[in-house]
This record gives sequence, C-alpha cells and structure tokens, in this order.
Amino acid sequence: MRSSALVLFVLVYCGSFAQHLTFEEWQKQSFRDLRLMPQYGNRPKSPEMLASDSAFVALTLAAIPDPHTASDHLVDLGFVQLRDGNMTHAMYRFNQAYLLEPKNPSIYRGYGAFFMTLDRADEAGRLYADGLAIDSTDTRLMIDLSAAFLTQEYNFRATAPDKADTLLNGAIGLLNRALHYAPKSADAHFRLSAAYLRKGDCAQARRYYDACIDLGGSQLTEELGPVLQAKCPK
Repeated sequence: MRSSALVLFVLVYCGSFAQHLTFEEWQKQSFRDLRLMPQYGNRPKSPEMLASDSAFVALTLAAIPDPHTASDHLVDLGFVQLRDGNMTHAMYRFNQAYLLEPKNPSIYRGYGAFFMTLDRADEAGRLYADGLAIDSTDTRLMIDLSAAFLTQEYNFRATAPDKADTLLNGAIGLLNRALHYAPKSADAHFRLSAAYLRKGDCAQARRYYDACIDLGGSQLTEELGPVLQAKCPK
C-alpha cells in the first residue's frame, strides 16, 4: 500500500465528513470521544479501541514500514484537514501519528495548531512546549510557540501589560534561538520583524523584515509591509 493508498485508507477508516469546532463544542465532544483529545487524553481505552489501534498501526506500517515516516505522513494529513476546516479528523490524524511514534515532536505542532485554531493560545503554547521537551532544537516548534506567545501578548496588552511584556520578550527569545539553529529561516525573520514592531523597535523590525525578503520570504511580508511603513516610515 503506497502513501496515496494510505490516504484513502485513513479516510475510509475514520470517515471523511468535514467539521469545524468551537472550543465549547470541542469540550463537549472530547468528553465523549477521547480521540479528540491530544494523546487521547491519556485516558484508559476499551479492549475494542486497543484492538482497533493495533489493527491501524499494523496496516499503516504495512504501507510505510518506518514508524517515523508514517507518523510524519499522518501529521501532514492532519495539517491538510485542519486547513480545510475539518478539525475533528485533523485531531484524529494527529493522534494516529501519536500511535505510530509517541516521541515524534511534529505531533505537538499539530496539537498546538489545533488549539490555535480554537483561539486557545495558552493550551497551544503548553503543547508546543511539550514538543520542545522532546526535541529542544526543533526550530519549527520554537517558531510556533513564539506565535502562541505573541497571540497571548496581544490579548493581555490592555489588561496586564507586564505579563504582555514578558510574553513578547519570550517570543523574541524563542525566535532568536530558532535563528541560531536555522539562520536562513525566512519565517523566523518575518516573525521577529513583527515582534520587534510590537515592541516599538523600528530598527530591528526593519532589519528582520529586509532579511526575510532577502531570504525569499516576500510572500510572508505582504500584510506586514504596509503596517511597518505606517509605524516606522523610512
């Protein structure tokens, strides 16, 4: 079974209808369906569920024998479904990836993205941090966690400015750390530009904005450019 066949198998195995969720809907549904909780909520499973999990793992490894590759493939499918608004099955995919390789940090990018979609940046941040606890050098998780911090910073700016400052500085620290491991990351440069703009540091905002474009990230800066020009005119 090739990976394209695996996609079809996954859809048939779990259904293929789309469903967008609010946080309240997720809370209600995940109480009844532990497949909607990251890591299955670490809740005990019935013998039937355990047997179903074992069958899924066996069939998946028959298609993609390497557990890490198979896990990454399921994470990718989850991101596709999340972008398509199919949140229920996105979480199913991320959890199936967890069955294949629980220590795959990419799974936590999926878990975090799910909660970012629910506008729950605090939960997302904790999950991104869980992924970094597995691999402290994963630059994608650093960038994702910085996005969660910046979202929380915006939410706290009016009511808790000290907390907002801590979150903003934390995001900048994460992004600088990401650049230490991936100095040519256009995404990290873009986010640093946005973070420094939030901080009111025009020189640094311009520096990382220009570097992002030089690295081929002009598509990332389309919306940031006019804001930067308005707040930090040359």
